[in-house]
Amino acid sequence: MEWTPIFQSQASPYTQGDNWQLLFDDTIVEDQTAGWEQYIRRTVASFRCSLCKRTWPSNRVTVLFHFYLDNNTHQGTVKVRRYRQNCKRCTNAPMEQPRVRDENVAILMENLVKNIRKKCYHETFDEVPREYMGVEVDSPHEPAHCEGCIAGVCLRDPTMPNAARGSGSGRRGHR
Repeated sequence: MEWTPIFQSQASPYTQGDNWQLLFDDTIVEDQTAGWEQYIRRTVASFRCSLCKRTWPSNRVTVLFHFYLDNNTHQGTVKVRRYRQNCKRCTNAPMEQPRVRDENVAILMENLVKNIRKKCYHETFDEVPREYMGVEVDSPHEPAHCEGCIAGVCLRDPTMPNAARGSGSGRRGHR
C-alpha cells in the first residue's frame, strides 16, 4: 500500500469537510517554511543500494512533515520528506529512498493526523504518539551515511526516539 491512501483513510473521519492532499517534497527543510506547521517523526525502514544491491535496515529514519490548511479554500496540504541513507560500502553511493513497511506508514499517518487535529482543528489529546515497529539491526546508526544527520535533523539521542515540533495555531488564512 502507498502512503497517500493510508493518509486519506486516517484523515477522512476528522477533516471537517476540508480536503487534504499528501505530497512528497525532498526540498523541504526543518523550520524553513513560514506559515506551515512542522512535525518530525522517526520510523524504521529498509534501504537498497542501487550500485551493489546491498540492503540494510535502520531504526533511525527521519520523516519531516510540513502541513498547512487554507480556511478560505478548505484545502489542506501535507508535504513529506523521507530522509535518505547511502551505502557505507560503495564509494560515491547515491542517497537511497527508505522503504517503510505499511504498518509503520500507518503509525506515521496516525500520529500525523493527530498532530493535524491538534494544530488545525484545536483538538486535545492526552496520549503520547504511537511508536513504530522496530527491527533488529546488526550495526549502529552511521551519521555520515544519513541525510537527516548530515542536515542536522536526525535525532541521535537514543532516549528520545521521536520529536514533534510546531508553532502557531495551525489554522491559517490565505497563503
